[in-house]
Amino acid sequence: MAQYSSVNFYQEIDRLFGAQVKGMFKAYASNNKKLGNMNSRKSFLVRCRKNGVFPRHITDHFRCVFPLLEENSPYINQIQNCTNRFKRSILNIEIKQTYHNIKLLKKQLSTLATRISSSVSPEICQTFFSSQRSFYEKHLLDQTATTKRKFGQIFQKMENNTNSPQPNLKAIHNGTNINIPPETTTLLSLGPKFALPITDPQQNPYFHLVADVENILKTNPDNSCQDHNRCAITNMIQNHLHKIHNRPQAKDALVKFCESAERKTRLFLKQNPNLAVLQSDKGNKTVIMNSEEYKQKMLDLLKDDHTYQPITRDPTSRFQKQNNNLVQRLHTLKLIDTKTSYKLKTHSALCPRIYGQPKAHKPGLPLRPVVPNITAPSYHLSKFVGQMIRKSIHSQYNVKNSFEFCEFINTVTLPPGHVLISLDVVSLFTCIPKLLVTHDIIYGWDNIREHANNICLDLFLELVEFCIDASYFKFNEQHYQQIFGTAMGNPLSSTTADLVMENLLDYASQKLDFQLPFLKKYVDDIVTAIPLAKLDHVMEVFNSYDEHLQFTYELETNNRLPYLDMLLVHKDDQTVRTEWYQKPIASGRFLDYCSFHPTYQKLNTASNLINRINTFSTNHTDQQRTKIMDEQLKINNYPKSLRNRLINRRNCRPINLPDQTNATPDLQHTYRSIAYFPSLTEQIRKHLKKDYTPIKLATRNIKTTKMLFTQMKDTTHKEDHKNIIYSIPCNDCNQQYVPLTTISN
Repeated sequence: MAQYSSVNFYQEIDRLFGAQVKGMFKAYASNNKKLGNMNSRKSFLVRCRKNGVFPRHITDHFRCVFPLLEENSPYINQIQNCTNRFKRSILNIEIKQTYHNIKLLKKQLSTLATRISSSVSPEICQTFFSSQRSFYEKHLLDQTATTKRKFGQIFQKMENNTNSPQPNLKAIHNGTNINIPPETTTLLSLGPKFALPITDPQQNPYFHLVADVENILKTNPDNSCQDHNRCAITNMIQNHLHKIHNRPQAKDALVKFCESAERKTRLFLKQNPNLAVLQSDKGNKTVIMNSEEYKQKMLDLLKDDHTYQPITRDPTSRFQKQNNNLVQRLHTLKLIDTKTSYKLKTHSALCPRIYGQPKAHKPGLPLRPVVPNITAPSYHLSKFVGQMIRKSIHSQYNVKNSFEFCEFINTVTLPPGHVLISLDVVSLFTCIPKLLVTHDIIYGWDNIREHANNICLDLFLELVEFCIDASYFKFNEQHYQQIFGTAMGNPLSSTTADLVMENLLDYASQKLDFQLPFLKKYVDDIVTAIPLAKLDHVMEVFNSYDEHLQFTYELETNNRLPYLDMLLVHKDDQTVRTEWYQKPIASGRFLDYCSFHPTYQKLNTASNLINRINTFSTNHTDQQRTKIMDEQLKINNYPKSLRNRLINRRNCRPINLPDQTNATPDLQHTYRSIAYFPSLTEQIRKHLKKDYTPIKLATRNIKTTKMLFTQMKDTTHKEDHKNIIYSIPCNDCNQQYVPLTTISN
């Protein structure tokens, strides 16, 4: 026997006491070894459960579900939830069974020890049991070391695959000389849309979900239907709360990483209050810069007295009154109905607050000003006027998206001697004068009048001029008015820019002394082909339309020209092919696989990226396309096995094509958002399908890394809010006065 000095121990026991006693000794030694194995296994399984990982013998049996996760079916979350629950259940049963086996082995060992002690001399018993204890301790140490290595391999593999997000260093720009901790760098590099886990049930913001559900329920005018669904959903929420309270889930490695990184990031930003975490203007990057530097750059930008003018008081009440008077005139003239009039009027407007987005691709981090006008008095009226102008534009130059342009450009054959060129307007929105907008509206009035609800030209121009003049904002407690151009954030700006660009291209096409083979634009990005010798003539014509609209250009280099998210390739046979393209400033960041979004959203995001690369890369081989897809998915932490399956299946079926077989053309869909809570939100969505068929629900995550980004807009003071209910307690009794703030006209 190996665990004793004498190999003839059992033969000697057999000779002295018989085969039955020898069997008891062998059974004791065997059970003693099994006990060591079971205790080691118990520690291993408990460690797995504590750290949220599963042994390979459990996970390997669930590989059959991976193809199901790629079908983009409505059952993806059910599949994932079922597999996770089943794996946890199997692990818990294994742990219970291991404890049961240990108890049985100890009982058997105790019985065998009693029988052995009554069958042989005390000296032999003492020697045998002492040797067995030494063997048990050594064997347990060896087995424990083996299971620790096994656990480490599983944990490391899990972290490498999905549960340890790798930092995207291209996605973060540190504009300071302060060193950022590694976990903070990783978390911020994942972007402001990265969803964080809500691990404390007491802190779950269920009121968001309740408000969203109530908003959905009220779309059905049947009160009994509302009450029925309200009761059912209330029960679902209560059952969900009881479930997570009574059966708290173990935190896996990803949850622990997110909690630790969030905690350390908050501490780092608290210790460095002078730092500002911002979203870049282009490239989808996270920019960290000094807040005082940001403030000074904004003030320098607002010193441009040609574009901005400081004003002494908040003009919100004045603009709100003008807006409501204009809307009332439209209603009095019966140009709009009562419902539209109610929608266009406002009684609780707030002064817009400007902020700047740093241009991470330019030295010195200059800022692009953005004025979110959603709280402005003229916001709804601007949208209303912009929609009428938009309907009148029937452009021969516009491209709707990259797919449409890709389909077009791959059919183009250039004349000999032509080169590809792209043109871009310098600061389009802030450089469009109001006079040019009114001129182009008058010029195109025949088309606009058809969609203008019988509004006469003079009144329509008055509406447009008011919406442009009502561009104002606040920064650093100082109010400003934009006196030239249109604000980036005004809903009318993009429409007027499109109108101006249409007339500009018509003008340029007529003034050029040669025929352009094609001319396309996307907002202010123009692409065409010209004879190289005509470059100066082209720039002269385009820059002559208006002194404020000046163009920069880029010619093809090595027969290649970047445009949108494609690289246009000028072939030797004068045809044009495309390659999927990212600008050097691009971070390559999209929805990370480690984000706590619904699984189907992550799979759809990856599938759409694969579809874009596959469609735009007409000049690439299949091997080159596959390499690009794999690199982009890897940057965003998609597991290798899932990457391979998604890429290999790209040619098997169309990706993300809407199902038209059961489409109901007469059914008008309404879109609503709903807060996402794993398993609960899907249960509610499924329940609402019966009585709320026209409602299309889109989930949104409540807790994201955006909450760690710095809010650089001015704070809205309480006294600036309107239509607010507040309470004043009485000093002499327990009563409270609950009034409503005055409505301003």
